[in-house]
Formats: sequence, structure tokens, C-alpha cells
Amino acid sequence: MEFHVILTLAKDGQYATINRVAAAQPGNTRNGLLNWALQKAPEGFEGANIVFFSAEPNLLRGEQ
Repeated sequence: MEFHVILTLAKDGQYATINRVAAAQPGNTRNGLLNWALQKAPEGFEGANIVFFSAEPNLLRGEQ
């Protein structure tokens, strides 16, 4: 199943937003998706504050 993942980070007055689609397998967790997104953060954002995180199924209403 695919998930639309959005993560916004803040560090030293700078912001970065990761907006990606991730494939997840049964048994994967939201925490796993968060860690995946953190690995996609730009250089220099190690240890940044998480401002926003969302991981939702990448489906339109009515799709299965």
C-alpha cells in the first residue's frame, strides 16, 4: 500500500518539508514511515524539531 507522507522540520530558523509517496508493507508502522521521511531530510537538518507529520493512504475517496 502507498502512503502520502508529509514531514516539516525546523532548525535554526530554517524549515524543510518532505512531501513523498512511500510504499509500505503489512506490519510497517507510522513510526517506520516517520524514520523513512527523516532520512530524506536535507543535509543540516539532523536533530531538527518536527513541526508537522502526516502519513495517510495515498487513495482518493472511494478507491480501494
